Amino acid sequence: MRERLLDLLRCPTCVARLDLETFATRGDQIVDGALRCPVCRTVYPIIDHIPRMLPEDLAGEMRRQNAAFFARYPGLLPSASAGDTAGEATRALRRTFRSFSFQWNTFGDMYGFWEQNFLDYVFPLKAGFFRGKLGCDAGCGFGRHLHHATRFGAEMVGLDLSEAVLAAYRNNARSQWTHVVQGDIYRPPFAPGTFDFVYSIGVLHHLPDPEGAFRALAPYVKPDGTLFAWIYGPRGGVSEAATRLLRRFTTRMDYRLLYALCVTIAAGLRMFSHYPYRVLARIPALRRLAARLPIHDHARYPFRVVVADAFDRLSVPLVRYYTASELRGWIASAGLVDGQVVRRYRNNESWRVFGRVPGPTGADRRDPARRSGRPARVPAESRQ
Repeated sequence: MRERLLDLLRCPTCVARLDLETFATRGDQIVDGALRCPVCRTVYPIIDHIPRMLPEDLAGEMRRQNAAFFARYPGLLPSASAGDTAGEATRALRRTFRSFSFQWNTFGDMYGFWEQNFLDYVFPLKAGFFRGKLGCDAGCGFGRHLHHATRFGAEMVGLDLSEAVLAAYRNNARSQWTHVVQGDIYRPPFAPGTFDFVYSIGVLHHLPDPEGAFRALAPYVKPDGTLFAWIYGPRGGVSEAATRLLRRFTTRMDYRLLYALCVTIAAGLRMFSHYPYRVLARIPALRRLAARLPIHDHARYPFRVVVADAFDRLSVPLVRYYTASELRGWIASAGLVDGQVVRRYRNNESWRVFGRVPGPTGADRRDPARRSGRPARVPAESRQ
């Protein structure tokens, strides 16, 4: 953690500024330390360069996975409390914590093609949108999108619930403009109106209340700033039916066994879908047939990425699917303007959801080209 991040962080419980206590440093970075709230007295550890800003009902998983740190600094452990009274939503978040912690510390590889992948997700935004802005990647996973948003000129804060923050930090450690924080999307550790833009790619549909999470992020965007999310749309076909059947068992499997299963599934896809697709797609008369092969677009990815995608589909406890009409309702409920729901189709349907936080009184009457963060309008049913 660089001290610059202290300017952006707030207590997620009471939104107060935090006091920094440093235990160990390396260069200009704080490796181990603590952030103390002078108002509510909550203490948030800094472990392996990363501030751990989880609310108490979610912090137990983090403490269990960082037992060595708390053995060195036992004074940071909370006093004994009453038994666990967490509701189903919190228990679901804990299961999600464990799933993504394993997934993104196992599959945290960076590839050059992630840049185009990122631009595809955020279309119609262009690379130039990011220059000179302060942004937040809500649910940053292993940090691949953070990397490219920073390369395009933004200062970025990656926020993730899970221990994936370790992979996100490793993949962005050389950038002084990238920060990583462990925290909860429903209770982000920032002051309202901190960011020029916030995006969440492939995360909200895995949460107990996706629309509530979208609404929770909106206050952290500055007036005239952009809130964006990429969300699963309606899905069908043989591969989706097989996925839903398998998920009845795989969401409860040991992650090492599930990894082995996913390697087997990926090998089957390579043999019976990807290799045939590469051949058939070169023959004009057979391209339509090639396009019907399951998950054929993954033929261009390394085998390890195919395994990671299978694990992603089968491991995470919650998954939901939305229509364009439902997502337009999200935009309205979050109080956003200039809303867009842009279709994306790659094997299955998904949606890019944009909205702008209203500006000060009268600001929306100015030249639209000058509105900060407003993407160019495209048809709602674009297949880009």
